[in-house]
Amino acid sequence: MPDDGTHKCPADGCTKRVPADMLMCARDWYRVPRPLRAAIWRAWDHGEGAGSRAHTAAIHAAIEAVNRA
Repeated sequence: MPDDGTHKCPADGCTKRVPADMLMCARDWYRVPRPLRAAIWRAWDHGEGAGSRAHTAAIHAAIEAVNRA
Protein backbone atom coordinates (compact mmCIF):
# COMPACT_ATOMS: atom_id res chain seq x y z
CA MET A 1 0.00 0.00 0.00
CA PRO A 2 1.43 3.41 -0.94
CA ASP A 3 2.21 5.89 1.83
CA ASP A 4 -0.81 8.18 1.71
CA GLY A 5 -0.24 9.74 5.12
CA THR A 6 -2.76 7.48 6.83
CA HIS A 7 -2.70 4.35 8.97
CA LYS A 8 -5.24 1.73 9.97
CA CYS A 9 -7.20 2.42 13.13
CA PRO A 10 -5.59 0.19 15.79
CA ALA A 11 -8.92 -0.96 17.25
CA ASP A 12 -9.54 -4.66 16.68
CA GLY A 13 -11.90 -5.20 13.78
CA CYS A 14 -11.88 -1.59 12.58
CA THR A 15 -10.93 -1.16 8.94
CA LYS A 16 -10.96 2.65 8.81
CA ARG A 17 -7.86 4.55 7.83
CA VAL A 18 -7.05 7.70 9.75
CA PRO A 19 -4.64 10.59 9.20
CA ALA A 20 -1.14 9.93 10.51
CA ASP A 21 -1.55 12.60 13.18
CA MET A 22 -4.56 10.83 14.73
CA LEU A 23 -4.39 7.76 16.95
CA MET A 24 -7.64 6.16 15.83
CA CYS A 25 -10.92 6.85 14.10
CA ALA A 26 -13.41 9.11 15.85
CA ARG A 27 -15.82 6.27 16.65
CA ASP A 28 -13.12 4.30 18.48
CA TRP A 29 -11.50 7.39 20.04
CA TYR A 30 -14.75 8.18 21.86
CA ARG A 31 -14.87 4.60 23.14
CA VAL A 32 -11.61 5.30 25.03
CA PRO A 33 -12.44 6.26 28.62
CA ARG A 34 -12.22 10.02 29.13
CA PRO A 35 -9.37 9.80 31.69
CA LEU A 36 -7.22 7.89 29.18
CA ARG A 37 -7.98 10.40 26.44
CA ALA A 38 -6.95 13.18 28.84
CA ALA A 39 -3.74 11.31 29.71
CA ILE A 40 -2.81 11.12 26.02
CA TRP A 41 -3.33 14.86 25.58
CA ARG A 42 -1.41 15.68 28.76
CA ALA A 43 1.52 13.51 27.69
CA TRP A 44 1.38 14.91 24.14
CA ASP A 45 1.95 18.41 25.59
CA HIS A 46 1.43 20.29 22.32
CA GLY A 47 3.82 17.91 20.57
CA GLU A 48 6.64 18.32 23.08
CA GLY A 49 5.91 14.91 24.60
CA ALA A 50 5.40 13.00 21.36
CA GLY A 51 7.15 9.66 21.64
CA SER A 52 7.88 10.10 25.32
CA ARG A 53 7.51 7.17 27.68
CA ALA A 54 4.34 8.71 29.19
CA HIS A 55 2.79 9.39 25.78
CA THR A 56 3.58 5.91 24.49
CA ALA A 57 2.18 4.29 27.64
CA ALA A 58 -1.03 6.33 27.39
CA ILE A 59 -1.46 5.35 23.74
CA HIS A 60 -1.00 1.66 24.53
CA ALA A 61 -3.46 1.90 27.43
CA ALA A 62 -6.06 3.56 25.18
CA ILE A 63 -5.71 0.90 22.49
CA GLU A 64 -5.99 -1.86 25.09
CA ALA A 65 -9.10 -0.22 26.57
CA VAL A 66 -10.82 -0.05 23.19
CA ASN A 67 -9.91 -3.62 22.37
CA ARG A 68 -11.25 -4.86 25.72
CA ALA A 69 -14.56 -3.02 25.28
